[in-house]
Amino acid sequence: MPHNDADSGQAAGGSALREEIVEAERTIQATQVALDSDGDLLNDTERTAIEALLEVTKKLLNDDSTSAIHAAIEALSKGTETFAARRMNRSIQKALSGKTVRDII
Repeated sequence: MPHNDADSGQAAGGSALREEIVEAERTIQATQVALDSDGDLLNDTERTAIEALLEVTKKLLNDDSTSAIHAAIEALSKGTETFAARRMNRSIQKALSGKTVRDII
């Protein structure tokens, strides 16, 4: 069967779309887990903003626009940077709790 360039372009586009959907689902799940476990690190405004970004990303899972899904993932990632930093700080504090400098070195 002859190779059709249009078909391969559609296949590549479909593959890219599937990859973005998988990444969006992973990002949504990770964000939800983080909210469930460490949501107390956020004030109401911050939590509402992250939840809005989550909803937009979830809605776009049914979209066929790779670029729209990618943009939503990027927005969600950027919107959770401060939250991620706070979670990391909390983890470090827990890990170091009760330890002396000598214990660490």
